[in-house]
Amino acid sequence: MAQKPAAVPLRLPWIRKRLNPPRQPLARWATCTVVSLALHVLLLYLLAPWWVNAFEWHCDLPSPPQSNPVLDHQPQVVAFQSPNPNLDEEPLVELQSAPELRTPAGTAPESAAIESTATIPQAPEIDVPWAGRIELHDATPSIPEPTNAETGSLMAPTHLPVGGGFEGRTADARGKLVSERGGTPQSEAAVNAGLAWIVAHQHADGSWRFSHDVGPCAGRCRNSGSESSTTAATALALLPLLGAGHTPLDGDYAPAVARGLGYLQSRMVLTQHGGDVQEGTMYGQGLAAIALCEAYALSNDESLKLPAQQAINFIVHTQHFRGGWRYFPGQPGDTTVLGWQWMALKSGQLAGLSVPRETLLRAGEFLDTVQSDGGSAYGYQGPEVERSPTAVGLLCRMYSGWRRNDPRLTRGVERLAVWGASFDDMYFNYYATQVLHHQEGANWPAWNERLREHLIATQAKSGHETGSWHFADPHTTPGGRLCDTALALMILEVYYRHLPLYGMKAVDF
Repeated sequence: MAQKPAAVPLRLPWIRKRLNPPRQPLARWATCTVVSLALHVLLLYLLAPWWVNAFEWHCDLPSPPQSNPVLDHQPQVVAFQSPNPNLDEEPLVELQSAPELRTPAGTAPESAAIESTATIPQAPEIDVPWAGRIELHDATPSIPEPTNAETGSLMAPTHLPVGGGFEGRTADARGKLVSERGGTPQSEAAVNAGLAWIVAHQHADGSWRFSHDVGPCAGRCRNSGSESSTTAATALALLPLLGAGHTPLDGDYAPAVARGLGYLQSRMVLTQHGGDVQEGTMYGQGLAAIALCEAYALSNDESLKLPAQQAINFIVHTQHFRGGWRYFPGQPGDTTVLGWQWMALKSGQLAGLSVPRETLLRAGEFLDTVQSDGGSAYGYQGPEVERSPTAVGLLCRMYSGWRRNDPRLTRGVERLAVWGASFDDMYFNYYATQVLHHQEGANWPAWNERLREHLIATQAKSGHETGSWHFADPHTTPGGRLCDTALALMILEVYYRHLPLYGMKAVDF
């Protein structure tokens, strides 16, 4: 009988190695551990910005798109589509906690009145890393009484930015400031004609639209705008009315102002972070907030206090962590959108509302990133020298506390004067005129006369367009004739719309 061959042992070295791994030297083990730890730390460091950004914007706000092909090529006053293009057919979104808007006897806003006994909350809780360092600005800063002003003078000069209030909009102060600050009877007549044109284009629901193809105009005016944001259009129409002293309770156009403010409130969507009146654009948010704050400050109408504060709260919350604002919440900032938000915050301060000081400090830090020539010039999103951003940046710097004799401000004003007032670019003119008016230097008379006379001469004087303006300005093309008219009116109101910033309040208005 044949003998069976000896069994061959099964060779599975990889199993034996796993079951009985060789002992590695301690030095090799320590080296691998250190390298692994270092790689994990590096990975966490690289992912940290993503986690911070995700944490800050994980809220009920809409996610910002990556780009906007309509606007990204240049700054615009307003230039993107509302999420609700057919607003005439859409029921209004009511503000559930806004008090009823009071109007003069015999009038009532056509938008629904809302009642509430809610009190004004403090500044919003902001879920960002610096929230614990926020200090609240209680109200308008106290302004010393003039000690050396001549009797009957409206203000005494100072290098500190302590003026800028709304006191010049009363009938008596308005006439006095026009004669003292560079206005004329002809410029005031142009303002009155422009305001009449604006009121004639108000829709039955209290709103204004950039397009004149529908509504009371019925296409009789040329140069209709394409932008569909009704909050931006309504606020822009209200600002020159408020600038001339017309409030929801006083003035020839009180009913129109009351209906417009009622419409803005009806379009406000309350969130846990404030009142959203963007209607697709932070331009609309800033403009509507300015209108609500100015109306409250001028009328002392308590029914406007809550919606004004809520609009401010939303601006505070949507600030990018690097200090700016852009078209949508969460986007890195640009100078032109920041300008409207800054003016809204300033209007909130003048109205005595709660405005976190940290928000303005952060906005100033954004301006640091886009300034050139040591702060005398500004770019749109980077350190460039551009006309409109420079005018916006300098005005914001004035409101941030720069003294009138600051060398950076002096160089900036000289730069604006060299560029000169534009015959077409009303967006640049709107900001630059305020800068030169507040500065009150040798450049103001020539700038003022050139632009004032140009606006008087180019105002439409026939047909349904009487009292309005239109310019070949690419920045305002989406807003059309309504946008150009509103900006031109506020330029002609510069003498009294805000008291000179570098002057003390007077007691003898």
